[in-house]
Amino acid sequence: MGILTFLRDRAKKTFAPREGRTTFVAPPRADYALVVNATAPRKMPRWRQLRYAGLVFSGSEQRAIAFAAVIAVIAGSLTAYAFVQHRIARTPASGGKIVEAVVGYPKTVNPLYASTNDPDADLVSLVFAGLFRRADGQLVNGLAETYEWSSDGKQLTLTLREGLTFHDGTPLTSDDVIFTFRCVKDPAWRSPFAGDFRDASFNAVNERTITVTLGSPDVSIMDALTIGILPAHVWGDIMPQNAALADANIRPIGAGPFKVTSYRRGSNGTITSYALERFDGFYGDRPFLSAVELRFYPDPTAAEDAVRGGQADAVAFVQGAKTKKFPKTAFTSLDIILPQETIAFFNVNDPILKDSRVREALLLAVDRDDVVNALGGFAAPVGGPYPEDPAAYAASSTEERLAAARKLLDAAGWTLAGDSDIRMRGTNATTTSSASSTPVLALTITVPDVPDLVDVANVLARQWSLLNARTTVTAEPSSSLLQKATGDRTVQIVVWNILLPPTEDLYSVWWSGEADGRGLNLSNLKDRDVDAAIKAFGTASSSSALADAKRNISNAILARSPAAFLVRPTYAYVFSKRVQGVSNRMTLSSPSDRFSGIASWYVKTSWDWK
Repeated sequence: MGILTFLRDRAKKTFAPREGRTTFVAPPRADYALVVNATAPRKMPRWRQLRYAGLVFSGSEQRAIAFAAVIAVIAGSLTAYAFVQHRIARTPASGGKIVEAVVGYPKTVNPLYASTNDPDADLVSLVFAGLFRRADGQLVNGLAETYEWSSDGKQLTLTLREGLTFHDGTPLTSDDVIFTFRCVKDPAWRSPFAGDFRDASFNAVNERTITVTLGSPDVSIMDALTIGILPAHVWGDIMPQNAALADANIRPIGAGPFKVTSYRRGSNGTITSYALERFDGFYGDRPFLSAVELRFYPDPTAAEDAVRGGQADAVAFVQGAKTKKFPKTAFTSLDIILPQETIAFFNVNDPILKDSRVREALLLAVDRDDVVNALGGFAAPVGGPYPEDPAAYAASSTEERLAAARKLLDAAGWTLAGDSDIRMRGTNATTTSSASSTPVLALTITVPDVPDLVDVANVLARQWSLLNARTTVTAEPSSSLLQKATGDRTVQIVVWNILLPPTEDLYSVWWSGEADGRGLNLSNLKDRDVDAAIKAFGTASSSSALADAKRNISNAILARSPAAFLVRPTYAYVFSKRVQGVSNRMTLSSPSDRFSGIASWYVKTSWDWK
């Protein structure tokens, strides 16, 4: 109101006559001036002359002039606003921090082990850098500035970017690259990536040039070279057998876009958060964000509650149905697309499951629609080792499938004796006198303590109980389960989410050699036909040959009934609307690839001229 009062007073002084004067009487000496002004008037009146406008213009004229002045001011303001609006824009600004809630706890922040624990992999993707990296599902250059294949396709020559350094300022050279991949291949390090480099040898030409020599052409090696590079000056003095216990796994030093500044432990010793700071020496695009913090929670519910409660800005891999619990006014959700499927692996060396008829009976009893329902409908049935393989049933109804499965078990010698409700082997149908010493059809499903997978395992247990099998479900931490399943290999049935590599190479999961040592062949299947099909896939050089090879692999695996291929789950990434620059859809090769575009994420903005 002060501004309006000021303007009104100024107008009154300008256009209204002086107080006490009702008429204008010109002094005698003004006659000459009037004549001069009439013959040679000024184009613009003086400011003092405007004070007498009220004596010249009538009331209606004064109101018209005032209205025109207001319109002129408004028009000028709008013109100025339009001019500015079209020439300045809100743009991302450097600075700010985001916090993501992560399910699980980090244990070994090391690129050579990260594939066995998602929180470790998340940190590795931010802290370390590889020769190549994945962006929007595509393979692009990372630490390698250029690469060149030999004419026979057996040698790859890589040239590092100039001026590369680790977070502690130490130069990153070809020696670090050679050291990293020799560690990967060394059995004493027990890296799950060792199989990816089974036929590869690495040599340094100079400080910036490395050659990778293969036994046979294999372009998929480039995807394997996304593994983060370790600093040799940190790890060189650590004995391989002690590598998994080294302090450098907790205080990692890499060459990625963010460096570790601190971490916190809970009362039970688990790490509850990692604080990361932007690394200004990073080779790639400098992130807008100055800091990122990952906070770790025991389960999805706790992580999602933390985001809704304002303790974190984002959470990944939220089940589709749960996205409705996040207010749309404050949060955005987008789809995460992963080449992943949920599989129940049968140990083909198990005394019960080594009979293919038993495995076939269990497969017939599986109803994938029940599994989809258990996941709230946010999954799609699959019928083979590739997520796009369609699910097909051998019979048209559940009862028909169960009847066929019971016949197979009867033929395999697993029958119901007397009034027993559990199938036994080596009995007749009328007596149970030797039941105490007779093997029973007992199945144990071991599953990671992940709620979704536990739900899947419970569905399978219920379905297989319809075959009169005694079925139990055991949940345990992912790391210990994986150690057991790939160690003594006595786990009977394992339910696991398998994430295929971008190349869709099934070597690590189904190759016979991966059924020994720490290989990830969880079914322990050793089959020449499967191996031959996988080998043909690795040498396919055209789209049609690749499609044929994939079809042959699926057929060879399905013919042995080593697993129940269940569903392809779907997830969402939920984040606060204060976080901008996130792509509309995440097509990922691995869960941690959601950070591949973090350089474009921002929370601060500024006005800039276009």
